[in-house]
Amino acid sequence: MQCGGQRLKVINVDGTKRRTVLEDKLPHIFGFTLLGDFIYWTDWKQRSIERVHKVKASRDVIIDQLPDLMGLKAVNVAKVVGTKPCADGNGGCSHLCFFTPCMTKCGCPIGLELLSDMKTCIVPEAFLVFTSRATIHRISLETNNNDVAIPLMGVKEASALDLDVSNNCISWTDVSLKTISRAFMNGSSVEHVIEFGLDYPEGMAVDWMGKNLYWADTGTNRIVARLDGQFRQDLVWRDLENPRSLALDPKGYIYWTEWGGKPRIVRAFMDGTNCVTLVDKVGRANDLTIDYADQRLYWTDLDTNMIESSNMLGQEQVVIADGFPHPFGLTQCSDYIYWTVNLHSIERADKTSGQNRTLIQGHRDFVMDTLVFHSSRQDGLNDCMHNNGQCGQLCLDPRGHRCSCASHYTLDPSSRNCSPPSTFLLFSQKSAISRMVPDDQHSPDLILPLHGLRNIKAIDYDPLDKVIYWVDGCQNIKREDDGTQASPFVLSQNQNPDRQPRDLSIDIYSRTLFWTCEATNAINVHQLNGDAMGVGLRGDRDKPRAIVVNAERGYLYFTNMQDRAAKIEREVLFTTGLIRPVTLMVDNRLGKLFWVDAHLKRVESCDLSGANRLTLEDANIVQPVGLTVLGRHLHWVDHQQQMIERMEKTTGDKRTRVQGCVAHLTGIHAVEDVSREEFSAHPCARDNGGCSHICIAKGDGTSQCSCPVHLMLMQNLLTCSFLLPGLKPPTCSPDQFACATGEIDCIPGAWRCNGFPECDDQSDEEGCPVCSAAQFPCARGQCVDLRLRCDGEADCQDRSDEADCDDVCLPNQFRCACGQCVLIKQQCDSFLNCIGGSDELMCEITKLPSNDTLAHSSAIGPVIGIILSLFVMGRVFVCQRVVCQRYTGASGPFPHEVSGTPHVPLNFIAPGASQHGPFTGISCGKSMMSSVSLMGGRGGVPLYARNHVTGASSSSSSSTKATLYPPLRASPGTVNVRQADLRGTASEYA
Repeated sequence: MQCGGQRLKVINVDGTKRRTVLEDKLPHIFGFTLLGDFIYWTDWKQRSIERVHKVKASRDVIIDQLPDLMGLKAVNVAKVVGTKPCADGNGGCSHLCFFTPCMTKCGCPIGLELLSDMKTCIVPEAFLVFTSRATIHRISLETNNNDVAIPLMGVKEASALDLDVSNNCISWTDVSLKTISRAFMNGSSVEHVIEFGLDYPEGMAVDWMGKNLYWADTGTNRIVARLDGQFRQDLVWRDLENPRSLALDPKGYIYWTEWGGKPRIVRAFMDGTNCVTLVDKVGRANDLTIDYADQRLYWTDLDTNMIESSNMLGQEQVVIADGFPHPFGLTQCSDYIYWTVNLHSIERADKTSGQNRTLIQGHRDFVMDTLVFHSSRQDGLNDCMHNNGQCGQLCLDPRGHRCSCASHYTLDPSSRNCSPPSTFLLFSQKSAISRMVPDDQHSPDLILPLHGLRNIKAIDYDPLDKVIYWVDGCQNIKREDDGTQASPFVLSQNQNPDRQPRDLSIDIYSRTLFWTCEATNAINVHQLNGDAMGVGLRGDRDKPRAIVVNAERGYLYFTNMQDRAAKIEREVLFTTGLIRPVTLMVDNRLGKLFWVDAHLKRVESCDLSGANRLTLEDANIVQPVGLTVLGRHLHWVDHQQQMIERMEKTTGDKRTRVQGCVAHLTGIHAVEDVSREEFSAHPCARDNGGCSHICIAKGDGTSQCSCPVHLMLMQNLLTCSFLLPGLKPPTCSPDQFACATGEIDCIPGAWRCNGFPECDDQSDEEGCPVCSAAQFPCARGQCVDLRLRCDGEADCQDRSDEADCDDVCLPNQFRCACGQCVLIKQQCDSFLNCIGGSDELMCEITKLPSNDTLAHSSAIGPVIGIILSLFVMGRVFVCQRVVCQRYTGASGPFPHEVSGTPHVPLNFIAPGASQHGPFTGISCGKSMMSSVSLMGGRGGVPLYARNHVTGASSSSSSSTKATLYPPLRASPGTVNVRQADLRGTASEYA
């Protein structure tokens, strides 16, 4: 059958007399079968079953109009005529009979071996298993009739092997996939037992009594977990140099070899304690194996090309054989030792004298390990065999069945069960999230088993549900239950391609998630069940990035990278001394806000009101990307230095490196357990404070409700809803657009023709002007300057001006290694703008200025000085006459330096109250740092102004979204009005 040419052909079995039976109207043949003189087929396109005579070529339609036709098989129910040798007594075979043109041949299922009579299959007493790159083979030790590749899927470069005889299972390490896997000996039920946190696992051994799995990782210098991969624990990780081979004596000991500066053979208890060096005068010892019957250790030495042996204490050391080229893959069974020569052949010799050397298998490719499957090598009993020694997680030491716990877990007073850690650090790398317990002398950091991580940008943690949240490079927000059980995603770009999350923060009390979006430059609110609640801040010139919630006091802080004037907002806390703040952290107990500036390379802090600003550290910080507080320490991560460091959070003293050589660091987050008493005392913890949407804690221990920007708070101060039926909508002001119909009447004029319909009837996106020749038409109808096309920054709301820009980069752009184009100014700016981070490579290499450059610079120096002086004088004049006059209070302009503001939420003003009292003035420097108060107030601005309680900032952007219509009554929970204290911009997410 030739589908492409619509032909049906026939040929003799020897390839002669090829001819065409049918070549017309065969649009889509699918099923195909033969019965008697006819050929039958199904046609998927014509929905028919047809046949053709194989000699006369006469064609008939059997049946038609049958949709979705697939396979077809014709069966003759009459008595079969004829026979063959396998039909008579199964050809004399005990199991499988294969008929060939020359003869019949007997075969055995996987796991059985054919005896020398070539007919009978038996269960072998012993057989040899070995790895050969992407395959694992088994061969008979009794006959030469069996050489079978175990049908294992997904093996790429198998290295170490071990067996669990009682369960008929085989385990292996794959140094290419960086996994440890297991399967039954027939190749079924393949599963990855360990697939996270491995670098180069070369040594592995199975504890067949305690059902534990041990491994030695050369890359991470660590030795372990349960046989099914649970309860992973690092048993030995200090003073461990390049561990290689591993062997177990389930009576209580673990043995391994090291290839470090001083090669040695070491023994320890099976719980990792009491490490003792047995042999120190040795080369690169490998392939450690134990003769359980005679209680001897055997190993190969790659430096001397010898096979050696000692007793179990490392004494009575003897050379068994020498002169072998590259001996490897040593194992022992009965009276023999087996090994590979040059990784290409397998040989056998007497285990005591090395005599009677015999070739077992030759002409193999890259044989890394060998192992003899024999029940005598895995017998015996210990206390861990019975119900795991009554241990909740690990039974590691059979001498009294000592129970143990996974890394970072602690043993309960019962000495049987384990409790999870309550205080720890999470840090993210490019494709991994790890957990660390600082000052834990028993366990190092541990990579969590989280699947599908890629280009992680930010992480957070919910200590109540024990769920990790993260933002990945595919513009998703995902979560997983403490690294053990998958949960649905919270937000996916597939739902809305215009969403590009940058950072996130969780309010554990009201069960809400706040996240910043780079595409829409907005702060959004989701419930932790994944339901969207609304937008808290959005403006054409606002660019919220880093974000942190202070749920205990009702505030939301975020960085605003607005027009190169970086700010940290709650209220505009600072107006100078910021360039690129990349991460924020709030310590509620201390009452401090911490941040790190990637451009200024320093860590700073201030009170939550913006007072007492302090530089904690500004030395030897290269590329900070994360910051968090745990206990009395402030921790941060440096991407370029590949380090996690910490210092005293109040003084900046006692700077210490916590972890080094951690590649591709992207973030860090501290986790502290929340007690039931603390949680229940929060006013929003019970039934969300009675609020239908967002619940905010006030300073007096009570709560107030708030709404997303597209809703309004009703008179009961609990429920958010659209405008009440029958209520006359407000008249739109000149700077607003009036929707034609629907429940939304007025929207800001800046939202007109922005590519996103805000009116119910979408009238704000109808009749939009056609872009001129000097403009670029965005996909959603917006027009932007043509010069902004492919400039590395998205100017269209839908980012279409940056689409299809991979081929050619403009002169003012830098071409990433992946083909992406970003602005040259974004190169070496401490942010990973390129996918893969190629814009931040080689940033410390600078060129010295040439003599010509120096001469030129000295010539124009005076001119630049004069220009800068005029610029500063003009800026002061504009600030005093134009900008600063806009900030007025109840009794006139605000003074510039007034202190003594009471410590209350900066935007909280009781209903009906007016704003009086001292105010701190705003200076007119380049950078500002601001925040958002979570509670509303009243002031001399429109009630739909920016500082809505969902988190809208009170900076001066006039294009920021807010409540679409005024509330029915002025209340603290309805709108977040700009506070006059302009040390910062306060935004309330409440």
